[in-house]
Amino acid sequence: MKVGRRVKRKVELSACVTAASEWFRQGHGRILLERERHDIEEALNCLFGYHLCQISICRDMDLTQTSRIAHAFSLNPNACGPDSKDAACCDFHRLPLAPESVDVFLLHHTLDYSSTPHQLLVEAVKATIPRGHIIIVGFNPWSIGGAWRALKRVFSGKVLWRQQHLRLGRLYDWFALLELDVVDVKRGHFWPFTQESPATATSGKLERMMRRYQAPWGDYYIVTVRKDVLGAIPLKPQWHEAKLVPLAGVSRELSGRQASCSESKKQ
Repeated sequence: MKVGRRVKRKVELSACVTAASEWFRQGHGRILLERERHDIEEALNCLFGYHLCQISICRDMDLTQTSRIAHAFSLNPNACGPDSKDAACCDFHRLPLAPESVDVFLLHHTLDYSSTPHQLLVEAVKATIPRGHIIIVGFNPWSIGGAWRALKRVFSGKVLWRQQHLRLGRLYDWFALLELDVVDVKRGHFWPFTQESPATATSGKLERMMRRYQAPWGDYYIVTVRKDVLGAIPLKPQWHEAKLVPLAGVSRELSGRQASCSESKKQ
């Protein structure tokens, strides 16, 4: 039964990746992606390190081009072929990364489509270095777009609309359990049915006003959290200060031998 569930979950995830990749490249999804990309670039400009890992629901999509981190790579469940931009294929509930090996994570709508979003977040936290950062991009269920997606999920059988609908309050509870501190929160795309071109996606009086006052009903949220766990510093033993203390029985035996030797010398 467990093997069957894993195969079914893997097939559904693969279908979600394919459907989401197509949706984000056309129409409303493309405009939403451009607005998200703008906020992601702002968040990445303030972060530094050696390794940056992107895990997106979209295949062959680079959202880290403007980052100052030299080594950036991406993981995706549908990564395949030599021409793929994704470095490796991975499942969302088990990441093929060593503990404390990544400076910055970018989770682009992966919690929305993962069957085990909390487990995915735990895996990302394990692989993040102390004082490292995780950027989470997700759909906001308390928005106009969230209500529209909820109706689509009820009346449509497409895998694209099978989402978790994770609200920020639930994420904050997970952050508290995993000892993550919220650094920044951004919301955007307050009117999801706009026909505005991607080149001017951040313009518009409504969008600017809602962003200025940080209205809570944006179609997406981008949360930057920091792993505030101190790293362990290995301490070397100070052998030059160590003192050898003999056992009581051995010391008495040695003192007796020394006394007998001194008496034999006197004789």
